[in-house]
Amino acid sequence: MDSILHYLLLVRLCAISGLVFGLAIMNTAFLVTVPWIPVLSILAALGALTFAAWRVANRRGKLTQRGYMWQLSADVVALTGIVYFTGSAFNPLISLFLLPIAFSAAALPMFGTLFLAGLAVLCYTCLMFVPVAHQHSVEGMVNLHIWGMWYGFLLTAFCMALFVAGLARDARRRDAELSVLREQALEAERHAALGTLAAGTAHEMGTPLATISVVAGELGESVLDPDARRQISKLMEQVKRCKSILQAMASDAGALRAESGAAMPLDIYLDEIIDRWRANYPAFALSYHRSGSDPVPELVADRGITQAITHIMDNAAHAAQTTVCVVCEWSADVLKVSVRDDGHGIPQEIAGRLGREAVSTKEGGLGIGVLLSKSNLERLGGSLDLFDREQQGTVAVIHLPLRALKVS
Repeated sequence: MDSILHYLLLVRLCAISGLVFGLAIMNTAFLVTVPWIPVLSILAALGALTFAAWRVANRRGKLTQRGYMWQLSADVVALTGIVYFTGSAFNPLISLFLLPIAFSAAALPMFGTLFLAGLAVLCYTCLMFVPVAHQHSVEGMVNLHIWGMWYGFLLTAFCMALFVAGLARDARRRDAELSVLREQALEAERHAALGTLAAGTAHEMGTPLATISVVAGELGESVLDPDARRQISKLMEQVKRCKSILQAMASDAGALRAESGAAMPLDIYLDEIIDRWRANYPAFALSYHRSGSDPVPELVADRGITQAITHIMDNAAHAAQTTVCVVCEWSADVLKVSVRDDGHGIPQEIAGRLGREAVSTKEGGLGIGVLLSKSNLERLGGSLDLFDREQQGTVAVIHLPLRALKVS
């Protein structure tokens, strides 16, 4: 149900309740005869119209402009009937005619608003020329009229405030949602630009790496010193690693797809990430623990998530003094990965920008690892939170819903 219709039905119910209450006070406190049968018949018909509109809105989600026109016109006609039977043009509740006009200004185009305003003016004018249905001979009629004007103003002000305040709240909420969407769109554009840059870099770096690989291979064949040969062998391994990374960048830039179409148990997926990381950092001490619910969820491994976890572990390795601790916990629906290092924590000058901008404390670092990791996780509804442990290192906590990765 759209917000304008929601407030229309709510304000109409408030107005019906207010009218019944006001007429009951007139009848009991001021001893004014109220023709209850026609008045209650009109209010019952208006209540039935409200219920029907609510049913239609729940089924279709919203009303058409023609539907709004009929609803508001019915309000004007019903109010005209009630005013006619309870004092005609002398009725102090005449200010309630402003409510349908206010709703038409919010729900209808200019022509519709002018039509409703014209209908309200016409009905009010007709009430001035038709005879009063019930003459009230009551002492202190002027005093009663003043109190009636006060009550009419109170009821109109309450209904208008309810409607306008509700629309303003909905507008603020929509503005906040649009702001979030604009920020997400800007981030998506920035990451798309990074993907394009990655593809171009992968293409241009291929030739230099091929040259390094050839030269290193020739040096390995010509050098006889065992230590130098080990260093050249290590260089060749790093070149191969660079080639594999660039190939992945070239194939994945701008495309977020799974590593394979086959289902993989979550524990095995995590073990493979850890094994690959250990192969890249063979001399580094890594503490790894995993636990979770049974049966272990099966998922299609997403390369973006793999890179996100790997990037966080790489950053922990660069920041740590001796060890990195990785703890993986899962339930049937959520994966939590905690990566803790024993470094010096997050520098104050980048603490507020980390994950939002490209910042780095590593010499020669590009500063996009955390940024891309956060983006990849948020793409699947996950999150990345960084906590500084006051000169005792940093804890990076990944929360990832598994619904988008689980095998159906």
